Amino acid sequence: MNRLTLTLCLLVMSMAICAQRRMVVCDIETLSPISQVSVRSSAGVEVTDSMGFFSVPDSCRSLVFTHINYESRLLNVDEVRDTVFLVSHEMSMREVVVFGKGKDDGLRDRINKMLVLNKTDAQLLGSDPSKGGNLFGLIGKLLPKRKTRAEKRKQKAREIIENY
Repeated sequence: MNRLTLTLCLLVMSMAICAQRRMVVCDIETLSPISQVSVRSSAGVEVTDSMGFFSVPDSCRSLVFTHINYESRLLNVDEVRDTVFLVSHEMSMREVVVFGKGKDDGLRDRINKMLVLNKTDAQLLGSDPSKGGNLFGLIGKLLPKRKTRAEKRKQKAREIIENY
């Protein structure tokens, strides 16, 4: 009698174990399994393994799937056969367009500065040379200025930063 009771108990427990459904959770775009998905049911919370598998007792009627990178989903157990697909969140940024120019060596700025006349140059050009003018002042304006050591260091630092 004792053996019969033990056999019946083992049979009932094995039926209870078989009364579970094994399912897998996959990404709908890549069809790859998703690990660490929380599956909530009336039996409790279960987390999918590294291959996306989980087991649910047949007594459960609904399941809630949650994951940080995917949309939450509520399903009836009757709707699911063996695979549950989740849709990923849009974690991407909007499209960024970057426009660039070639290396600017400052030639355009230097040419523009040369073409712009300051007040003294305009007066010198407007004066009548027969009356005598400041010819040395005009020559001094046309010749490039010598840079001091501090200006040379600043220019070199600017070039290093621009090339970086």
